[in-house]
Amino acid sequence: MEKIKSQIKNIIYTTGFLFRPITPVAFSFTFLLISSALLIFIIFNLDESTKAYQVLLAILTGITASLLIAIMMELYNNYRFNVKRQRELRKFFTTVASYEINIDSIIKSNTKYASGLGSGRACAVFCHLNKIIPSLREVLNKREYLYQAEIEEIDNILCEYNDVIKIIWTGLLTTFMGLVADEAENGFEPQEEQKEPQSAKESYDESESIESTKLNIESLNDYPSLLEFLEKEAMRYDKKDKDTTFYDEAPEYLEYLIEKAIFLDRNVFEGYFEVTDTRYELVKGKTKDPENEPADYNNKYEFQSDMISLACRNIDKSMTKIQRRVKKEPYFCVIASYKERNR
Repeated sequence: MEKIKSQIKNIIYTTGFLFRPITPVAFSFTFLLISSALLIFIIFNLDESTKAYQVLLAILTGITASLLIAIMMELYNNYRFNVKRQRELRKFFTTVASYEINIDSIIKSNTKYASGLGSGRACAVFCHLNKIIPSLREVLNKREYLYQAEIEEIDNILCEYNDVIKIIWTGLLTTFMGLVADEAENGFEPQEEQKEPQSAKESYDESESIESTKLNIESLNDYPSLLEFLEKEAMRYDKKDKDTTFYDEAPEYLEYLIEKAIFLDRNVFEGYFEVTDTRYELVKGKTKDPENEPADYNNKYEFQSDMISLACRNIDKSMTKIQRRVKKEPYFCVIASYKERNR
C-alpha cells in the first residue's frame, strides 16, 4: 500500500512540473479568460452582418489560438526545466531530503552518549555542518536551476555559518598568531650581521609581547585537545615560505583550520563552548523583547555558546524551509516527509 501511495505521489508531483513556476501560466490564462469574455460580450451585442462583428470575431479567434499555444509552450518549458533541474540538483536534493533523518539520528546519539558539545537540535545542526555546508556551496555553482526562495535560504545559511567561524576565530586568533610567531622564530636561521643592542623600551615591548603570548596560550590549557590541534597546525604553517605575506595570511589560514576542525574533528571544541536549544531560546527571547537590554558578556564562553547556538538554530530554520520545498519533488518527497510519517 505504501509503495502504491509513493507511486501516486510521484506521478502527481511529476505532473506538477508543468505548473512550476505557475506565474507565467496563470497570467497568460487569466489574460485569455478576460480578453475572451470581453470580446464575446461585445460580439453578442453586435449584428452578425456588420464589419465590426467580423473583425472582432477574427481577433477573438487569433487571441484564443495564440494564448493557448503560448500556455502550452510555457507548460512544456516548465516540465523540461524541472526535469533537468532534478537531474542537476540530485546531490543537493538528497542532502536536504535526508536532513530531518540525520538530525533526528544525531539527537538520539548525542542523548545516548552525552555529547560534550551540547544537546538538542542546535547541537545536532552543528554536528551536521560538515554535510550541509559543502553541499550548499556546491549547488550555488548551479544557481540557474534554483528558485529565488531557495537561493535566499541558502545565502542565509552560509551567512550564519560564516558567523560561527568568525565567533570561534575571534577567540583563537591571538593564541594562533602567538604559536605561529614562536614556530617561525625557532625556524629562522641566525643572521650573520651583528645586531645592534636593543634599547630598554624595545626590550620591554618584546618581553611584554612574549608574556602576552604565554598568557593567551595558557588560557587554552583547560582545552588540551584544542591547544594541541592549534600547535600541530602552527607547525605545518611554519613550513610555508616565509615571505612578506607569511603573517598576513595566517588569520585567513586560521579560518580554514576552524572549518577543518568543525568538519573533521569537532570534538576538539568540547568544553570551549557548548551548543544547546536552551541558549538559543534565551538569546531569542532577549532579541525579541525590546525591554531586555543585550547581555553584557564578560565571559567569552557564554558569548560564544549563545551566539553559536543562535546561528545553528537559524540554520535549522532555513534548512527546514528548503526541505518543505523538496517535499514537492518526485522521488525525494518520501524521504523528505520522514518526520511526518513518524509522528
